Amino acid sequence: MRALFLVFLLAITVNFPALSDGHNDAMPQKVIDPDKAYRVAVEAVRDKKYTIAVEHFEILAKQSQYDAQYNLALLMKQGLGIPQNYPEALKWTWLAHLGGVKKAQGLADMLLDLVPEKRQDKTRDQVSDNLTSRIESGDLTALTQFARFHLDVFVEPDYETAYSWYSVAAALKMPGGIRGREEVIDEIDPEKLVELQDEATEIFKNLTSPE
Repeated sequence: MRALFLVFLLAITVNFPALSDGHNDAMPQKVIDPDKAYRVAVEAVRDKKYTIAVEHFEILAKQSQYDAQYNLALLMKQGLGIPQNYPEALKWTWLAHLGGVKKAQGLADMLLDLVPEKRQDKTRDQVSDNLTSRIESGDLTALTQFARFHLDVFVEPDYETAYSWYSVAAALKMPGGIRGREEVIDEIDPEKLVELQDEATEIFKNLTSPE
């Protein structure tokens, strides 16, 4: 049993990354700062106090702390500190993957085998809602993630929508925007390209125009 626990603990990300800008203001009073919340969660896993770990990882996950999203998904998949919930674990895993957690893709593949296709579609909608809500609130780091969502999370890659969002990200000098745009452009029908550029321009204006 101890060996199994150690294997699980090693799967938990133990670095203490800072949160993305604009996602630090929802901490409850008892948590001093995000780094402390993350340390408390990891220590809780070590002590097998999984309910406490879930509580703290969930706080951070909702603030788009990607390692916390991955760790929360692990706990949800295992049913530790919270009842097993494969669709919810898949949601957090996809968000962690889009946020750059490399290990998340493997976990997503496992969860896709456990979640029925119809429920997967609902989970995709939840991920989309999460990203669009972040963009609407001014979190521009979600732009490239939303573009990648249409490539990595869709059953069939939607290169056209991804191109539009990568184009907006590139215009706003967001990391990965230019590279992503150039990687998908060859997949676009040249006759469709100008129309997509018009769409990207509209999105850009909506995001940058004063209210």
